[in-house]
Amino acid sequence: MSYPSELIQLEYAPESSFAEVSTTFATYRPPLIKPIDPGGLRHDKEAPGITKQYMHGDAPYVLMGQGGSFDTTFDLRGHGATMVGSPTIDAMETLLSYVFGKISASLPASTTLTGGTATAPTTTASGTFPAGGLCSIGAIGDGAGNAQVHAIGTHSATTLNLLTGLTTTPTNGDVLRPCTNIHFHETAFGGGLTSTVPGLRFRFMTPGLQYACHGCAPTALSLTGITPGGRPQIKITWEVSRWAAVTSGTWPSSVTSDTNLPAATAGGSLFVNDVGTSTRATRTVRDLAIDITLGMQMQPAYGNVGAYQKYGSCTRLPSTIKWSWTEDADSAATAAPVLQGYGTGTTSKHILLTLSTIDSKQVSFYSPNVRVSAVPTMTSFNNIASMKFEGMAHTGGTTTNDLTASAFRMGFS
Repeated sequence: MSYPSELIQLEYAPESSFAEVSTTFATYRPPLIKPIDPGGLRHDKEAPGITKQYMHGDAPYVLMGQGGSFDTTFDLRGHGATMVGSPTIDAMETLLSYVFGKISASLPASTTLTGGTATAPTTTASGTFPAGGLCSIGAIGDGAGNAQVHAIGTHSATTLNLLTGLTTTPTNGDVLRPCTNIHFHETAFGGGLTSTVPGLRFRFMTPGLQYACHGCAPTALSLTGITPGGRPQIKITWEVSRWAAVTSGTWPSSVTSDTNLPAATAGGSLFVNDVGTSTRATRTVRDLAIDITLGMQMQPAYGNVGAYQKYGSCTRLPSTIKWSWTEDADSAATAAPVLQGYGTGTTSKHILLTLSTIDSKQVSFYSPNVRVSAVPTMTSFNNIASMKFEGMAHTGGTTTNDLTASAFRMGFS
């Protein structure tokens, strides 16, 4: 009997050792946007290459190593529940942390602002928000925080020193909400960290066939739907160390999942200013992309669990993070177009993108140190005179810890 290919579910669990022997996949069932194609799994065979007595003589092919990959596509849905109160880290956030490498150890409780300035508001709570982290402030249209995401320098006593300031002085009672901070490693060999990527195991199940994949690591990702009007999503490619067709799962799956929905990319903002300048400054963009090339290297090894398993670990290497966007060209003749000045200058920029303003569905991205990598000139976008920014994200200037130093942070709130 045949069945539709979209009848497929994904279960996963973290591994305590790479590609370990285990048949449990009960950590979480992340909601897929597109069906998984198991056709990317490989168990290679090679021609025997032996001599023969007849012109078309033959022999069995040699069974070689296992490997291959599969893709998963997920909505970027924010935290999935309100950040007002005392939120805890969500299962989808934990899964994404294996891709980027690090996640908030815990989340502070939300609080309120009692005054202060646009770059240093005063809070009711004292010293609870992490340095280098992201937070969401206020409500859309309030004129100050406007429910945008902001980057934190320090939270010292009741003073919240912001790296990216508010539009104006906050009003007493404006809500300060935490973000789950998901970010790249920077201090890979210090502070108890390691460059070794934890292995994950996945089981994808249909009403018929099931496949268990062990020793999986993310080797590529792409962000889509982050331009105005889009539906933000992430596509992740997972490299597989060993796999097998199994019968251990039960269809339909009862592993914990959720149906949290994303928010459209609307109502947010793109903050851009010189590094060290926290005054709020935003760009009006027509199109935007963040292109990330994951630095991952699967490592061959002896002594693996599977008889045909080639890889025994995965090492995290530097990734490349490129910001680019298109905006309208200067409206008057000038010898110093703004974006051209970005390109000819040597001053790094810090960039914070907020996709939406809806509590529980908010997604944001921040890079504290972006080196402009091209000198823009006028081009055309949608038949409108435009200019395009391009810059590469690098380690932040504050290296107190992995969060403050991280070249790229994703905030869920």
